[in-house]
Amino acid sequence: MSPVEESWQSKAARAQQSVIDSIPLKWRLPPGTAATREKNARQVILSSNLLTKKQIEITELTATQLLESIHHGNLSCVEAMEAFLIRTAIAHQLVNCLVEFMPEEALARAAVLDAEYKKSGKVVGPLHGLPMSVKDILDVEGKIVTFAAVAWVDCAPSKTDASVVKVMRDAGAVFIARTTMPQTGMALETVSNLWGRTLNAHNPAFGSGGSSGGEAVLTALRGTPASPLSTDIGGSIRAPAAFNGLYAMRPTSERCPHLGGKTAAPGNVSVKVSAGPACWSMTDLKLFVHQILTHPTIPHEPTCCIPYWNEVPAPSGRLRVGVMVTDGVVDPHPPIQRAIRETTAKLKAAGHDVFEFKPPFDLWEAALTTWALYFQTGAREVLELLASAGEPPIKQFELNLKIFKTKELTVAELFKRNVEQGAYKIAFQQAWDAVAGGMDCIVCPCAPMAGVPHDAPLWWGYTTWLNLLDYPSIIMPVKDLVINPAQDPKDLSYQPRDNPFDKANHELYDPEMWQGHPVTLQLVGRPYRDEGLISVCEVIDSIVNVPADVV
Repeated sequence: MSPVEESWQSKAARAQQSVIDSIPLKWRLPPGTAATREKNARQVILSSNLLTKKQIEITELTATQLLESIHHGNLSCVEAMEAFLIRTAIAHQLVNCLVEFMPEEALARAAVLDAEYKKSGKVVGPLHGLPMSVKDILDVEGKIVTFAAVAWVDCAPSKTDASVVKVMRDAGAVFIARTTMPQTGMALETVSNLWGRTLNAHNPAFGSGGSSGGEAVLTALRGTPASPLSTDIGGSIRAPAAFNGLYAMRPTSERCPHLGGKTAAPGNVSVKVSAGPACWSMTDLKLFVHQILTHPTIPHEPTCCIPYWNEVPAPSGRLRVGVMVTDGVVDPHPPIQRAIRETTAKLKAAGHDVFEFKPPFDLWEAALTTWALYFQTGAREVLELLASAGEPPIKQFELNLKIFKTKELTVAELFKRNVEQGAYKIAFQQAWDAVAGGMDCIVCPCAPMAGVPHDAPLWWGYTTWLNLLDYPSIIMPVKDLVINPAQDPKDLSYQPRDNPFDKANHELYDPEMWQGHPVTLQLVGRPYRDEGLISVCEVIDSIVNVPADVV
């Protein structure tokens, strides 16, 4: 008689409980403690009395500030590690952002680093002692990657680190946790049958974004100083960062190491994944992008181009900035349109040349090409993976498969879609070059809404077209813009376009619902010139987000 097969619900409950069990009792919140709109997760963390005043100060540092303090001997790795571990533990209890918590391993490694520093007076690398989490899509030696699929929860542990994980470990980072992602990775909200739903840092009625939702919300709540190992094939770095109010970057994917990233369909390379950070400052962003794109300890990585870094000084003259208010498919909500208007006004007032830019092709048609290339076999591998454990697909994934009429492509159809992708790249390059005087960057929305309500039908088009083209882009908060009904009323006269997303996006908007939520914008640069985009964004950030004490 064969044993009774364990249900997916039982496996999920077991997995979720294992994370809770790994949190020491002294770091537990009182039963029933939850974040609310009135008292969000950050406020609960600061009032929990589980962190000392000094630990709060440590965890409020940016990655660069924390590293400076550790490397100058002002703060031990163990002291920093314990502060971030406590904050990570509290964050998970409020927003459900972890698939594995590793406090004992992290503290032991921190102690080794402290001993080595005391003995030699030298750090092991540029990230010596930095607490770091890893998304549940990347191999970590000795850990099980689940891909948010019930079928993989009891798989054998990884034997090696993914390339980008190795790069960070070699640089001295200490891994403290692994973080949630949505089922299949193909959703801009982080929810799965296996791990449950990951909540937003600002409002639990919203999702954390996806697919790097656990990474972004953990950073937003300062459980880690940054999330350098987010990944993106359709917006998965940028949307979570945007929805949680962070800086982030999707670098040119051809410059990023790819070995050790898990997927149900590893043979699909038409639209490639990128790896990049979500963080609190442009300084941190540059630090981690440099580390990923130069990958110094694996210089002959076979999955990307030869590593390089062409340092580009901040532009001193007039910038040429194209502005795309809408993609012509789904108009962004009023707060995002206001962010673009106010950013445009600040750039013009600073003497920069700002003008309207329109892509040279229909972005709905480009989306059809992108989704066909995402699922060249009709998503057969992913659906078979879910079916093997008896679990249903999540709503956003199922909806997008239906909307984009996902089907298995013939070889001739695949060739046709690849030709379309090449034509889009040529057309966009020519359009960029055709702008008189050239263009330094494009400013556009990251998404049509500032945050994603649970299970909402979200248009990915503001991010996916850049994956199709492989153009790098940066997410930048507009820090002094606060959504409110007086300045961001709903346009009651708006006539939605005839497509599956625009009407739903318009009808969903309620300024009261989004009140107080952060707003970000996306800046786009030329492929392979990631350093130049960072330099341009540093200038724009200094104009748009002027510190309060600077006149």
